[in-house]
Amino acid sequence: MKLDHAVTLYVQLIQANGCHGASIASVLRMFVKSMGANRDLNSILPEEVRTFLDGDRPLTRYWHRKHSALLGFFRYALARSLVLRIPLPVNTPRCRQSFQPYVYSESEFAGLVDAISCLPTTQVEPCTLRTLLLLLYGTGLRLSEALHVSLADVDLQQNLLTIRDTKFYKTRWVPIGSDLAQILRNYVSSTHGWRNDMSATPLLISRDGGPVGQHVVRRSFARLKSMTGIRRDDTARYQPRLHDLRATFAVHRLTAWYRQGVDVQKLLPLLSTHLGHASIAATQVYLPMTPELLIEASCRFERYATLQENLHERIEPAGPLGQTLSR
Repeated sequence: MKLDHAVTLYVQLIQANGCHGASIASVLRMFVKSMGANRDLNSILPEEVRTFLDGDRPLTRYWHRKHSALLGFFRYALARSLVLRIPLPVNTPRCRQSFQPYVYSESEFAGLVDAISCLPTTQVEPCTLRTLLLLLYGTGLRLSEALHVSLADVDLQQNLLTIRDTKFYKTRWVPIGSDLAQILRNYVSSTHGWRNDMSATPLLISRDGGPVGQHVVRRSFARLKSMTGIRRDDTARYQPRLHDLRATFAVHRLTAWYRQGVDVQKLLPLLSTHLGHASIAATQVYLPMTPELLIEASCRFERYATLQENLHERIEPAGPLGQTLSR
Protein backbone atom coordinates (compact mmCIF):
# COMPACT_ATOMS: atom_id res chain seq x y z
CA MET A 1 0.00 0.00 0.00
CA LYS A 2 1.17 3.53 -0.73
CA LEU A 3 2.25 5.64 2.23
CA ASP A 4 -0.15 8.51 1.60
CA HIS A 5 -3.19 6.23 1.40
CA ALA A 6 -2.21 4.32 4.56
CA VAL A 7 -1.72 7.54 6.53
CA THR A 8 -5.14 8.81 5.41
CA LEU A 9 -6.82 5.61 6.61
CA TYR A 10 -4.98 5.71 9.94
CA VAL A 11 -5.89 9.33 10.68
CA GLN A 12 -9.53 8.63 9.84
CA LEU A 13 -9.48 5.67 12.23
CA ILE A 14 -8.07 7.52 15.25
CA GLN A 15 -10.43 10.44 14.69
CA ALA A 16 -13.40 8.07 14.46
CA ASN A 17 -12.29 6.65 17.84
CA GLY A 18 -12.55 10.07 19.48
CA CYS A 19 -8.98 11.39 19.16
CA HIS A 20 -8.68 14.84 17.61
CA GLY A 21 -5.36 13.75 16.14
CA ALA A 22 -4.28 17.15 14.80
CA SER A 23 -0.67 16.88 16.04
CA ILE A 24 -0.43 13.23 14.92
CA ALA A 25 -1.77 14.10 11.48
CA SER A 26 0.70 17.00 11.22
CA VAL A 27 3.67 14.72 11.95
CA LEU A 28 2.46 12.07 9.50
CA ARG A 29 1.94 14.66 6.76
CA MET A 30 5.53 15.78 7.21
CA PHE A 31 6.63 12.16 7.08
CA VAL A 32 4.70 11.60 3.82
CA LYS A 33 6.30 14.70 2.34
CA SER A 34 9.74 13.52 3.40
CA MET A 35 9.36 9.93 2.15
CA GLY A 36 7.16 10.60 -0.88
CA ALA A 37 3.40 10.15 -1.13
CA ASN A 38 3.63 7.21 -3.56
CA ARG A 39 6.27 5.40 -1.53
CA ASP A 40 5.46 1.75 -0.82
CA LEU A 41 5.23 1.15 2.94
CA ASN A 42 7.51 -1.89 2.91
CA SER A 43 10.27 -0.01 1.14
CA ILE A 44 10.79 2.51 3.97
CA LEU A 45 14.12 1.83 5.69
CA PRO A 46 14.95 2.33 9.40
CA GLU A 47 17.79 4.66 8.41
CA GLU A 48 15.36 6.92 6.58
CA VAL A 49 13.00 7.02 9.54
CA ARG A 50 15.87 7.86 11.90
CA THR A 51 16.93 10.72 9.61
CA PHE A 52 13.39 12.08 9.68
CA LEU A 53 13.23 11.82 13.48
CA ASP A 54 16.62 13.46 14.06
CA GLY A 55 16.05 16.33 11.64
CA ASP A 56 18.66 19.08 11.47
CA ARG A 57 18.08 20.73 14.85
CA PRO A 58 19.10 19.97 18.44
CA LEU A 59 17.21 17.18 20.19
CA THR A 60 13.99 18.30 21.89
CA ARG A 61 10.81 16.64 23.11
CA TYR A 62 9.48 17.05 19.57
CA TRP A 63 11.64 14.05 18.61
CA HIS A 64 9.54 11.89 20.93
CA ARG A 65 6.31 13.36 19.61
CA LYS A 66 7.32 12.37 16.09
CA HIS A 67 8.41 8.95 17.29
CA SER A 68 5.11 8.39 19.09
CA ALA A 69 3.08 9.35 16.01
CA LEU A 70 5.10 7.07 13.74
CA LEU A 71 5.02 4.20 16.22
CA GLY A 72 1.23 4.32 16.39
CA PHE A 73 0.97 4.43 12.61
CA PHE A 74 3.35 1.54 11.97
CA ARG A 75 1.74 -0.60 14.67
CA TYR A 76 -1.55 -0.04 12.86
CA ALA A 77 0.10 -1.02 9.56
CA LEU A 78 1.74 -4.12 11.07
CA ALA A 79 -1.53 -5.32 12.61
CA ARG A 80 -3.11 -5.18 9.14
CA SER A 81 -0.15 -6.85 7.41
CA LEU A 82 0.62 -3.68 5.47
CA VAL A 83 4.27 -3.90 6.57
CA LEU A 84 6.51 -6.78 7.57
CA ARG A 85 8.29 -4.86 10.34
CA ILE A 86 8.26 -1.54 12.19
CA PRO A 87 11.18 0.53 10.84
CA LEU A 88 11.70 2.61 13.98
CA PRO A 89 14.81 2.72 16.18
CA VAL A 90 14.60 0.44 19.22
CA ASN A 91 16.50 2.80 21.52
CA THR A 92 15.15 6.31 21.98
CA PRO A 93 17.36 9.17 23.20
CA ARG A 94 16.71 11.00 26.42
CA CYS A 95 16.17 14.70 26.39
CA ARG A 96 15.76 17.15 29.22
CA GLN A 97 12.38 18.75 29.59
CA SER A 98 12.76 22.24 28.16
CA PHE A 99 9.33 23.40 29.30
CA GLN A 100 9.13 24.79 32.81
CA PRO A 101 5.78 26.26 33.87
CA TYR A 102 5.79 29.57 35.68
CA VAL A 103 3.92 29.70 38.98
CA TYR A 104 2.53 33.14 39.79
CA SER A 105 2.66 34.21 43.41
CA GLU A 106 -0.51 35.47 45.06
CA SER A 107 0.87 39.03 45.01
CA GLU A 108 1.74 38.78 41.30
CA PHE A 109 -1.74 37.58 40.42
CA ALA A 110 -3.31 40.33 42.53
CA GLY A 111 -1.16 42.85 40.64
CA LEU A 112 -2.39 41.49 37.29
CA VAL A 113 -6.02 41.81 38.36
CA ASP A 114 -5.48 45.34 39.74
CA ALA A 115 -3.83 46.45 36.49
CA ILE A 116 -6.91 45.57 34.41
CA SER A 117 -8.51 48.94 35.21
CA CYS A 118 -5.51 50.69 33.62
CA LEU A 119 -5.64 48.78 30.33
CA PRO A 120 -6.42 50.69 27.12
CA THR A 121 -9.86 50.01 25.67
CA THR A 122 -10.10 46.61 23.99
CA GLN A 123 -12.84 44.33 22.69
CA VAL A 124 -13.07 42.83 26.18
CA GLU A 125 -14.73 44.73 28.99
CA PRO A 126 -12.56 45.06 32.12
CA CYS A 127 -15.15 43.14 34.18
CA THR A 128 -15.07 40.27 31.65
CA LEU A 129 -11.28 40.08 31.64
CA ARG A 130 -11.20 40.22 35.44
CA THR A 131 -13.79 37.44 35.71
CA LEU A 132 -11.88 35.32 33.20
CA LEU A 133 -8.56 35.61 35.07
CA LEU A 134 -10.23 34.77 38.39
CA LEU A 135 -11.96 31.81 36.74
CA LEU A 136 -8.66 30.47 35.35
CA TYR A 137 -6.84 31.07 38.64
CA GLY A 138 -9.59 29.49 40.72
CA THR A 139 -10.26 26.39 38.60
CA GLY A 140 -7.17 25.63 36.49
CA LEU A 141 -9.27 25.51 33.32
CA ARG A 142 -7.69 25.75 29.90
CA LEU A 143 -8.36 29.09 28.22
CA SER A 144 -10.39 27.43 25.47
CA GLU A 145 -12.50 25.63 28.08
CA ALA A 146 -13.24 28.82 30.01
CA LEU A 147 -14.25 30.71 26.87
CA HIS A 148 -16.59 27.91 25.78
CA VAL A 149 -18.51 27.76 29.06
CA SER A 150 -22.12 28.76 28.43
CA LEU A 151 -24.64 30.06 30.92
CA ALA A 152 -26.31 26.66 30.91
CA ASP A 153 -23.00 25.15 32.08
CA VAL A 154 -22.92 27.30 35.23
CA ASP A 155 -24.80 25.91 38.21
CA LEU A 156 -24.46 28.55 40.91
CA GLN A 157 -26.75 26.68 43.29
CA GLN A 158 -24.46 23.66 43.34
CA ASN A 159 -21.27 25.73 42.75
CA LEU A 160 -20.49 23.54 39.76
CA LEU A 161 -19.30 24.08 36.18
CA THR A 162 -19.86 21.64 33.33
CA ILE A 163 -16.91 21.59 30.94
CA ARG A 164 -18.01 20.04 27.65
CA ASP A 165 -16.10 18.48 24.74
CA THR A 166 -12.65 19.20 26.09
CA LYS A 167 -9.21 18.42 24.68
CA PHE A 168 -9.90 14.67 24.81
CA TYR A 169 -13.57 14.89 23.78
CA LYS A 170 -14.69 14.38 27.36
CA THR A 171 -17.15 16.25 29.55
CA ARG A 172 -16.37 16.79 33.23
CA TRP A 173 -17.72 18.65 36.25
CA VAL A 174 -15.53 21.21 37.97
CA PRO A 175 -16.50 22.39 41.47
CA ILE A 176 -15.87 26.02 42.37
CA GLY A 177 -15.43 27.76 45.72
CA SER A 178 -17.99 30.07 47.25
CA ASP A 179 -15.92 33.21 46.55
CA LEU A 180 -15.59 32.39 42.85
CA ALA A 181 -19.26 31.43 42.70
CA GLN A 182 -20.20 34.88 44.02
CA ILE A 183 -17.93 36.53 41.45
CA LEU A 184 -19.64 34.61 38.66
CA ARG A 185 -23.05 35.37 40.15
CA ASN A 186 -22.29 39.11 40.11
CA TYR A 187 -20.97 38.95 36.56
CA VAL A 188 -24.00 37.06 35.25
CA SER A 189 -26.33 39.49 36.97
CA SER A 190 -24.63 42.62 35.61
CA THR A 191 -23.85 41.32 32.11
CA HIS A 192 -26.62 38.89 31.21
CA GLY A 193 -29.56 40.20 33.21
CA TRP A 194 -31.40 41.50 30.13
CA ARG A 195 -31.25 38.28 28.11
CA ASN A 196 -34.24 36.01 27.69
CA ASP A 197 -32.91 32.80 26.17
CA MET A 198 -29.54 32.36 27.86
CA SER A 199 -28.92 28.62 27.61
CA ALA A 200 -26.45 28.73 24.70
CA THR A 201 -25.04 32.18 25.43
CA PRO A 202 -21.34 32.21 26.34
CA LEU A 203 -20.69 33.07 29.96
CA LEU A 204 -17.91 35.47 29.00
CA ILE A 205 -18.84 37.89 26.23
CA SER A 206 -17.10 40.71 24.36
CA ARG A 207 -18.31 44.29 24.04
CA ASP A 208 -20.54 43.43 21.07
CA GLY A 209 -22.18 40.55 22.96
CA GLY A 210 -20.35 37.84 21.00
CA PRO A 211 -17.85 35.25 22.22
CA VAL A 212 -14.43 36.39 23.42
CA GLY A 213 -11.53 35.49 21.10
CA GLN A 214 -8.42 33.81 22.51
CA HIS A 215 -6.10 36.16 20.62
CA VAL A 216 -7.77 39.21 22.22
CA VAL A 217 -7.34 37.75 25.70
CA ARG A 218 -3.71 36.79 25.11
CA ARG A 219 -2.91 40.26 23.81
CA SER A 220 -4.54 41.89 26.83
CA PHE A 221 -2.70 39.55 29.20
CA ALA A 222 0.63 40.39 27.54
CA ARG A 223 -0.07 44.06 28.25
CA LEU A 224 -0.91 43.27 31.86
CA LYS A 225 2.40 41.45 32.30
CA SER A 226 4.27 44.38 30.81
CA MET A 227 2.48 46.84 33.08
CA THR A 228 3.19 44.80 36.22
CA GLY A 229 6.76 43.88 35.25
CA ILE A 230 6.25 40.14 35.68
CA ARG A 231 8.97 38.12 33.99
CA ARG A 232 11.18 35.18 34.84
CA ASP A 233 14.89 35.59 35.42
CA ASP A 234 15.87 31.91 35.52
CA THR A 235 17.23 29.87 32.63
CA ALA A 236 13.83 28.52 31.55
CA ARG A 237 13.00 28.99 27.91
CA TYR A 238 9.49 30.43 28.24
CA GLN A 239 8.39 33.69 29.78
CA PRO A 240 5.25 33.63 31.98
CA ARG A 241 2.13 32.86 29.95
CA LEU A 242 -1.61 32.97 30.45
CA HIS A 243 -1.64 29.17 30.35
CA ASP A 244 0.63 29.14 33.41
CA LEU A 245 -2.37 30.08 35.54
CA ARG A 246 -3.24 26.41 35.14
CA ALA A 247 0.07 25.37 36.70
CA THR A 248 -0.39 28.04 39.36
CA PHE A 249 -3.75 26.55 40.35
CA ALA A 250 -2.25 23.04 40.56
CA VAL A 251 0.76 24.05 42.66
CA HIS A 252 -1.25 26.26 45.01
CA ARG A 253 -3.78 23.43 45.48
CA LEU A 254 -0.99 20.98 46.27
CA THR A 255 0.62 23.42 48.71
CA ALA A 256 -2.71 23.92 50.49
CA TRP A 257 -3.15 20.17 50.83
CA TYR A 258 0.27 19.85 52.42
CA ARG A 259 -0.62 22.61 54.89
CA GLN A 260 -3.90 20.86 55.73
CA GLY A 261 -2.03 17.64 56.47
CA VAL A 262 -4.04 15.50 54.05
CA ASP A 263 -2.73 12.51 52.07
CA VAL A 264 -1.51 14.24 48.90
CA GLN A 265 -0.76 10.99 47.05
CA LYS A 266 -4.38 9.88 47.38
CA LEU A 267 -5.66 13.25 46.18
CA LEU A 268 -3.41 13.54 43.11
CA PRO A 269 -5.79 11.45 40.94
CA LEU A 270 -8.58 13.88 41.90
CA LEU A 271 -6.43 16.83 40.85
CA SER A 272 -5.67 15.07 37.56
CA THR A 273 -9.38 14.50 36.92
CA HIS A 274 -10.19 18.09 37.87
CA LEU A 275 -7.68 19.38 35.30
CA GLY A 276 -9.03 17.06 32.63
CA HIS A 277 -5.81 15.08 32.23
CA ALA A 278 -5.70 11.55 30.88
CA SER A 279 -3.13 10.49 33.50
CA ILE A 280 -1.30 11.65 36.62
CA ALA A 281 1.89 11.82 34.53
CA ALA A 282 0.32 14.64 32.50
CA THR A 283 -0.49 16.50 35.72
CA GLN A 284 3.10 16.24 36.96
CA VAL A 285 4.21 18.56 34.17
CA TYR A 286 2.21 21.30 35.91
CA LEU A 287 3.86 20.75 39.29
CA PRO A 288 7.28 22.43 39.37
CA MET A 289 8.88 22.53 42.81
CA THR A 290 8.34 26.05 44.14
CA PRO A 291 9.95 27.30 47.38
CA GLU A 292 6.56 27.23 49.15
CA LEU A 293 5.85 23.70 47.98
CA LEU A 294 9.36 22.57 48.97
CA ILE A 295 8.95 24.01 52.47
CA GLU A 296 5.58 22.32 52.98
CA ALA A 297 6.88 18.99 51.67
CA SER A 298 9.95 19.25 53.93
CA CYS A 299 7.77 20.01 56.95
CA ARG A 300 5.57 17.05 56.14
CA PHE A 301 8.61 14.75 55.98
CA GLU A 302 10.02 16.20 59.21
CA ARG A 303 6.75 15.54 61.04
CA TYR A 304 6.68 12.01 59.66
CA ALA A 305 10.31 11.33 60.67
CA THR A 306 9.73 12.72 64.19
CA LEU A 307 6.63 10.55 64.60
CA GLN A 308 8.53 7.45 63.52
CA GLU A 309 11.37 8.26 65.92
CA ASN A 310 8.98 8.74 68.84
CA LEU A 311 7.20 5.48 68.05
CA HIS A 312 10.51 3.66 67.95
CA GLU A 313 11.52 5.04 71.34
CA ARG A 314 8.23 3.94 72.93
CA ILE A 315 8.56 0.33 71.78
CA GLU A 316 10.33 -1.74 74.48
CA PRO A 317 12.54 -4.61 73.29
CA ALA A 318 10.85 -7.92 74.08
CA GLY A 319 12.77 -11.08 74.96
CA PRO A 320 16.22 -12.16 73.87
CA LEU A 321 15.67 -11.07 70.27
CA GLY A 322 14.69 -7.56 71.39
CA GLN A 323 17.68 -7.38 73.70
CA THR A 324 19.95 -8.37 70.84
CA LEU A 325 18.51 -5.66 68.54
CA SER A 326 18.84 -2.98 71.25
CA ARG A 327 22.56 -3.48 71.76
